[in-house]
Amino acid sequence: MEDELAADPQRMALEQAIQVLKPLRQHRQASAERQQRQMQQTLASSRERLAETRERLGSERQAQLARREALAQQHVDRCMTLDEVELWHNQERAMLDRLAHMRQDIHQQGMVIEQQQQQLQVMQAQAKAAQRAVEKLSCLAEAINDEN
Repeated sequence: MEDELAADPQRMALEQAIQVLKPLRQHRQASAERQQRQMQQTLASSRERLAETRERLGSERQAQLARREALAQQHVDRCMTLDEVELWHNQERAMLDRLAHMRQDIHQQGMVIEQQQQQLQVMQAQAKAAQRAVEKLSCLAEAINDEN
């Protein structure tokens, strides 16, 4: 009976297919896990950049409050020409524009992070599927060997 199992051409073809598929699936699994790790690192650095940008925004707000107060103190209780009023207005507008630009940058970084999180979820699912494929192939190989 054992000779019949050893000489079975279908069994030999299956064993050969497993030997061919196993390294391919292991390579696919390793590649999927590597891509997942890279995306995790990218996501972590994006989150760090976002935190730094938020800190800069907070610092910039404080600095602008101080500059606005200084501008107000320069012009308190004094008559101003139209040119001086326009200059003051332009300085305040520039400060507000800078804050708006920083807020927009924070929003864009948040959108990028959301996309990266979605990509990471896809990559995690791919890595898990690749791992399951390797495990199934290993189980099949063990089942064939157990029949011996």
